[in-house]
Amino acid sequence: MHIVIVSPSDKSFIAKFLSNYKEKDLPYGFSGAPFIGTIISELLSNNHKVTAITTSVAIGNDYSTKKFTNGDFTWIVVPSRPRSMRVNGNKIGRIVDLYAYEIKQLTKQIQLIKPDFVHAHWSYEFAAAAIKAGFPYLVTVHDNAFKVRKCFSFLFGLGRLLMAQINLKRIKYASTVSPYMLSYVKSSCERVKIIPNPVVIHMDFSDIEKALQVKIATISNPRLIMINNGWDMRKNGINGLQAFKKIVEVIPNAELHLFGFGSEPTGLAFDDAQKINIKNVFFHGVVPNDVLLNFLKDSHLLLHPALEESFGVVLIEAMANGVPVIGGATSGAVPWVIDNELLLVNVKNYQEISNKALQLLADSSLYSEVVINGYKNTVNRFSAKKVVEQYQDYYNLILQC
Repeated sequence: MHIVIVSPSDKSFIAKFLSNYKEKDLPYGFSGAPFIGTIISELLSNNHKVTAITTSVAIGNDYSTKKFTNGDFTWIVVPSRPRSMRVNGNKIGRIVDLYAYEIKQLTKQIQLIKPDFVHAHWSYEFAAAAIKAGFPYLVTVHDNAFKVRKCFSFLFGLGRLLMAQINLKRIKYASTVSPYMLSYVKSSCERVKIIPNPVVIHMDFSDIEKALQVKIATISNPRLIMINNGWDMRKNGINGLQAFKKIVEVIPNAELHLFGFGSEPTGLAFDDAQKINIKNVFFHGVVPNDVLLNFLKDSHLLLHPALEESFGVVLIEAMANGVPVIGGATSGAVPWVIDNELLLVNVKNYQEISNKALQLLADSSLYSEVVINGYKNTVNRFSAKKVVEQYQDYYNLILQC
């Protein structure tokens, strides 16, 4: 089939599909969803033709659409207005008309392609384009717009909520990424399947066993990691810092490395770390996904203090690389993804986070057990092959209806 993936995509993971172009010559795209590259790769390996369509902020008033092709893969980047509320030259802010301009551009490209199937991700502008284009489609709903609204300014959050609710009422076939999300999507859309996010399994079981031996040998000098896309109350990063402060009192050589938006050397996380006078914390900010994954696989433990997650791709990335995750027992989809009560705590209490981390780091047998169980959990439930097989089965079901 010729499948269109209309979703966030950026050159940090798209460039590998476009080896006939230099990465520096590609537009940036729309960041925040590297797992889309995993889906694309698996679809291409299954002999589908794939076109990925995304938006990218117009720079220097350049509102032209850009197209890049290599073999069976094409990347199309349509312009997005830079400002959400204020005017953009002769164009109003994008939230003022609920992304009408961006939706029109996305829809136009889908209709020019005339694909066999359209798969949209998130329930906002990409979903609207899939619905309007007039071809068989699936929308994967990744978040609850009522909860996400709280992370933005009142008017922008309200606008996004309206977009999601309008689209959900019109979607014929949807999927969502966890049981935690199911009731939200089903309240508006009858036909919904749970299909989780995927992860590439780079390590086989023997690789995990070898890496585990190294980690056990170095566990007295552990490297901990936190990965947050944002530094706000919902991500609860401050409790991760407070927990690490307790950990380093017991293990003075322990290190904590922070990645993601807000964790830059001069970001919000740095400010909080300064306030609580914590040592051995390193701030990396946003880095390419391959850099992050290489760092992650050499870490001993991922602290994930978020209060709510609709899924949490970083959880499966960690477990697939032999890194156990401490997460919230009531943090949305986190318990379902981790699937190990031993690793779940009340993340509102940083002492519980630190106690659990110290327990794991002090008991090599227990540490080995949770590493192996986490790896098996990920391979059995979230491997790219199994997830994309579920998507393809759903595509075929939709096409038959």
